[in-house]
Amino acid sequence: MKKGFNFSLSYFSLLSLIFLVTIANGEWNEPYFIIPDTDRPSIIQDNNGTYWIAFNSWTNPQNIWIVNSNDSLNWENFYRVTISNMTDYAPNLIQDRDGTYWIVYASLVEIKGTLNFNYDIKLVHSDKGINWSEPQNITNSPVIEAYPYLLQDRNGRFFLTYSAYQNETSIDLDIYMKYSDNGSNWSDPVRITDSNKSDIFPIMIQDKNGTYWMMFTRDTYQKNSTSLNKYDVFLITSNDGIHWSDIAQVTDYRYNINYPYFIQDRNGYFWIPHMTGISGSEELGIMGSGNGLDWTDSIVLSNYSEEGYFKTDYKSMIQDKNGKFIYAFTSAKIGRGIWLMNGTPSSNNSITHKINFDIPRISPENDNKNPVKTIIDSKKSGMNNIIFLILVIILISTLMKLSL
Repeated sequence: MKKGFNFSLSYFSLLSLIFLVTIANGEWNEPYFIIPDTDRPSIIQDNNGTYWIAFNSWTNPQNIWIVNSNDSLNWENFYRVTISNMTDYAPNLIQDRDGTYWIVYASLVEIKGTLNFNYDIKLVHSDKGINWSEPQNITNSPVIEAYPYLLQDRNGRFFLTYSAYQNETSIDLDIYMKYSDNGSNWSDPVRITDSNKSDIFPIMIQDKNGTYWMMFTRDTYQKNSTSLNKYDVFLITSNDGIHWSDIAQVTDYRYNINYPYFIQDRNGYFWIPHMTGISGSEELGIMGSGNGLDWTDSIVLSNYSEEGYFKTDYKSMIQDKNGKFIYAFTSAKIGRGIWLMNGTPSSNNSITHKINFDIPRISPENDNKNPVKTIIDSKKSGMNNIIFLILVIILISTLMKLSL
């Protein structure tokens, strides 16, 4: 159902004036403000070319909304997705290969006491992005689940990734995954990580070659750190979306790198937009890789420290059908609201660093508790390599005999 969202069109028009600026690290427009009193944008361009942003309202009770645009500049058609007296937040929006829109989000389902809450992951869908289904509770557990993301792979399978506590006494968040072949019937939760530090923002993609990648940030705070809030970016890969590699650390800075997003563009280049704390403020950052293994350093796209501290946290980014990148983020520069920045990042990878997948992801003991094992069977992998080598030797021998 279409409903008015409380914001000023004249204020929007004034602030949405765009001035092209050229940065050594690509060409980007000056960020422009689109919606006040909002948080956590998730942007897509659908099969018809329409842009959509799902977000949660900032004022209580927080609920999920969606807005569309024909040009990514004028955002005027608002539709309410959830109606709750509690809190619905952190939406992630996709359109599946059949054209259906899906949103996963975190939902407050129980207040147990002071600073003691329970959040579940819920799912809604819509044929046209306007009228939405009743929410389906996907996790329905006694522990907090948060940071949900949704992927549909080439075979049509849905993967839900999120962070959760192992039990009600845990203090660190691990990454979990569920999968479904129809979006309605979901697997039991599969634990992906078991670090003694919190893992958040688990975003999963499938690249052009069919390989699955999962990016996340991990709490890397040390007592000698200059930042009280310190995270870095990490990656894992998989050939089937179930069995995952060890972990590779992508960033290792003295300052905070967090609130990331993760995409592969149509040229096959990987991008991770993120917040960087390099200046002491929260700046807009981005890093890229041509193969997922060699990454540029974090490149700063803003200089907000000169204007005074304000947040630039939750991120989302797309490359549209015209090749333009749209970088969406939340900022507290003018209240709490959503901003966009359009442009093209530099794909100059002349200076990169190689990452190594050498950090243990989950212990065999914890993996054995999963409904399906996620650790790659090294013995099976080794046997496959031996079989392949034998076949190569047989082939070479046969070719040599035929040449005689």
